[in-house]
Amino acid sequence: MPLKLGLLAAACILTGSCTKLFSPCGNGEIPETDQTETLLKAHVFHLADTIGERNAYQPGTMERSARYIEKALADMGYTVTRQAVDIPSSTEFGAVKDRTVYNVIAVKKGTSPQPKMLIVGAHYDTRVGMDNWHGHGPARPARTGTPGANDNASGVAALLEIARALAAEPTLHDVCLVAYANEEPPFYQTPSMGSVVHAKSIAAGPGRERITGMIALETLGCYSPRVNKKRSSAVAAGLAGLPDRCDYVAFMSTNTGRKLARSCAKEFSALNRFPVRSAVFPYYARGVSWSDDWGYMKEGIPSFAATDTAFLRCDDYHETSDTAEKLDYPQFAEVVQGLAKLIISLSNKP
Repeated sequence: MPLKLGLLAAACILTGSCTKLFSPCGNGEIPETDQTETLLKAHVFHLADTIGERNAYQPGTMERSARYIEKALADMGYTVTRQAVDIPSSTEFGAVKDRTVYNVIAVKKGTSPQPKMLIVGAHYDTRVGMDNWHGHGPARPARTGTPGANDNASGVAALLEIARALAAEPTLHDVCLVAYANEEPPFYQTPSMGSVVHAKSIAAGPGRERITGMIALETLGCYSPRVNKKRSSAVAAGLAGLPDRCDYVAFMSTNTGRKLARSCAKEFSALNRFPVRSAVFPYYARGVSWSDDWGYMKEGIPSFAATDTAFLRCDDYHETSDTAEKLDYPQFAEVVQGLAKLIISLSNKP
C-alpha cells in the first residue's frame, strides 16, 4: 500500500469532512473466531514466510503466490481465471520490462436473473527494495524487499476467507473476487497496476451498469501498539480524525466512494462488534489515494479501502520487519468475519 497523504489533513479541514466512529452493536454475539483465525494465520505465514518477497522483480515468487491463491479458490469450488497485467519496455521499471504478471479472478454467482456485481479485491505483491520506505522509485531489486505480512498478505488472507464464507451462502447478486498484481511502487497509479487493468476492463465491458461498487482489502492485521518513530504522517492522520490508536478498522474513501463507505460502515457496525471508522477525503490529483480502490475511482465506480491504518502508525510498514508473527490474529479474525457478513449482506440486497 503506497502512502499518498499529500493534502489529507488540510482537505479534511477545508471541506468539513470528518471521521465518525460507529459504535459496535450492543446485542449481537461475536462468532467463534478460532477457525477463521487459524486459516488466516496459515495464509499469511505461507505468503510472507514460505514464499516471501513477491513482486515482478521476483517472478518466481509472483507465480507461486498466484498458484497458491488459485488453488485455495478452486478448492472452495470456484472457477478461477487469470488476467494478464503487462509491464512494458520502460526505463521507469528497470529490469522487469516486457514481463507479464497476472490478476487472479473468481466470481461468486448470484441467483438473480439480472444480478448486480460487487467487486472485492486485494493485492498479493509486496514492495521491492527501494532507497527509503516512502519512495516510489527507482526500484532497487538487489536490496531485500518486504515479506509483506500485513501489506498485503493480510488482505489476501481476508479475501480468501471472505470467499470461503461466500461459497457457503446463497447470494442474490454476483461478487467478483480479485487478487491483484502490481499495486506497490513503481507500478502504483500506472497502466501496469493490476487493479487499474481490471477496472478498465470492467468499465469498458458490456456489464458496466451492473457494478455497484468495489472494496479494497488493504493491511488488515495490525491491532496492537507498534513503535512509531518515523511516521510523520500520523500527525496529519490525527488531524484528519484517524487517531494513533489501533482499536478500529477504517473504511477510507474519496468523494467517489463517500456514500458506499459510510453506508458500509453503518452496516458493518450493525453486524459486528468490532469498531469501525469511516473517513472520506476529496480527491486532488495524486494527493489522496489509498490502494487498489484508486483505479475504480478513476472509472467512476464507487470504491473504498478497508484497512487497519498501520501505514499511518507502524514502523514495520514497507520494511523487512513486516513479518507474519507480528500480526494480531484474534482481532484480525473478528474484522474478517465482520467483512464477510457485510459482503454477504450487500450481495443479497434487492
